[in-house]
Amino acid sequence: MRVLGIDCSTCWTGVGLFLEGAVKADVNYLAGRRQASLLPLLVSEVLERSGLEPWSLDAVSVTVGPGSFTGIRVGLSYACALSEGTGRKVIPVSSLMALGAPFLEGSRKVLPLIRARRGQVYLAALGGERRSPFFLSPPRILSLEDLSSYVERNSGFLIVADDDQALSQELSGKNIKVSTFASVRGGAVALLGTALFGQAVDPGEARALYIRDPDTGASRR
Repeated sequence: MRVLGIDCSTCWTGVGLFLEGAVKADVNYLAGRRQASLLPLLVSEVLERSGLEPWSLDAVSVTVGPGSFTGIRVGLSYACALSEGTGRKVIPVSSLMALGAPFLEGSRKVLPLIRARRGQVYLAALGGERRSPFFLSPPRILSLEDLSSYVERNSGFLIVADDDQALSQELSGKNIKVSTFASVRGGAVALLGTALFGQAVDPGEARALYIRDPDTGASRR
């Protein structure tokens, strides 16, 4: 199976490739606002390095949220255009699952966190294995105050927070202890694409998972 993985759901941009039973490429850059211009270059780099053409892929997996509204649009739009042009399907992947799945091991349960602005975070609870994770509780949005209570009630979880400086400061300000900081990686998205291959959809059917309406106006923080 040949699956290209794409992520732009945070300030990072990641592209990965699953090929011949393993992740063969995993390229990730702290792109910030340059995601739209950088993503096509990273995809070309990964495919050229692997000696593949776009039409030799079996599918394209892409994070559909939650996370950065602009980044999700960039990644999803590109993935759908690439899939449409090559006649392939799109595999929607949760950014929270992609963030937390690499840390699943044995009976460990993982709580991935991504900053949602306005003093809130996106989170979910994961179980299973890194190649076949599942949601113990689905993606949701919580205030930092409610997150603090949630963490106290679920002390057995490994907390994996997105590697975002603002998020780190917000969590520290609420005395929320994080097990580790990490980023969503393109290779993880490609790997999850193989596990979720049966959920692939036509490019025109792929939808973003925003959870809440986009931030607009001068008060955005």
